[in-house]
Amino acid sequence: MGYQLHMYYNSYITGGNVMSKQQSNREKRYQTIIDSAERLFTKNSWETVQMQHIADAAGIGVATLFRYFPKKELVIIAVAEQLLSRELGFFHAIQEKKLSGFEKIEAIFHQYNRLKTPEVIDEAKFIDRFDANIGDIEDYETAAAKYFEIRKEIAVIVKNIVQEGQADGSLPQGASMMDEIMTMINNFGLFARKLALMNDILELEATPDAKQQLSIIHDMYMVRLRS
Repeated sequence: MGYQLHMYYNSYITGGNVMSKQQSNREKRYQTIIDSAERLFTKNSWETVQMQHIADAAGIGVATLFRYFPKKELVIIAVAEQLLSRELGFFHAIQEKKLSGFEKIEAIFHQYNRLKTPEVIDEAKFIDRFDANIGDIEDYETAAAKYFEIRKEIAVIVKNIVQEGQADGSLPQGASMMDEIMTMINNFGLFARKLALMNDILELEATPDAKQQLSIIHDMYMVRLRS
C-alpha cells in the first residue's frame, strides 16, 4: 500500500512538473509573440504588418499564432498593454522615491518627453495611433479592459503624488489644483506625443523645433507649479 501511494505521489508530482513546464513554455511563447509584434508595429504601419509576419518574427507557425490571438487587433491591444505596463512601472517607482511632490511631478514631465530616442518616438507614435483608433476595434471596452485599468492606475498614482506635494508644501494649495495639475500632465503628454508624430516634418521647418517647443511648455508649467 505504501509503495502504491509512493508511486502515485511520484506520478502526481511528475505530472505537475510537466504541466508547470507546459505553462511556462506557453507564457514564454506568448511573450515572444508580443515582443516580436511590438518591434513590427512600432516600426511599420499596422496595415502592412500581417499575422504571418508576426509568426515568422516569433519563430512559430501562423496557426499557433492564431491560437493565441484569433485577430490581429488583439495583438495590437496586447502590444499597447505592454507599452503602458512599462509606463506604469515608472510611476510605481517614482511614487516610492524620497522626493518632494514637485520633484516627482517634474520627473513625470521628463518621462513624458517622447523625443529622447528614436525608440521612444516610435512607441509614442504607436500609442497615439492606438488611442485615436481604439474605438474602431470591435468590443474594445472589453478587449482592451486591461489597458484602461492601467491608465486608471496611473491616474490614481498621479493624484496621490499631487496630494503628497500639497501636504509637503512643494505644490500649490487649493482643491482646484488637482484638476489643474492633472490637466497640465495630460496636455504635456499629448503635446509630446503629437510632436513625436510630426518629428520628421518639424525638422524641416524653421525654429522653434520640436525639442524647443516641448522645453517651452515644460518651463511654463514649472513656473506655474512653483507659484
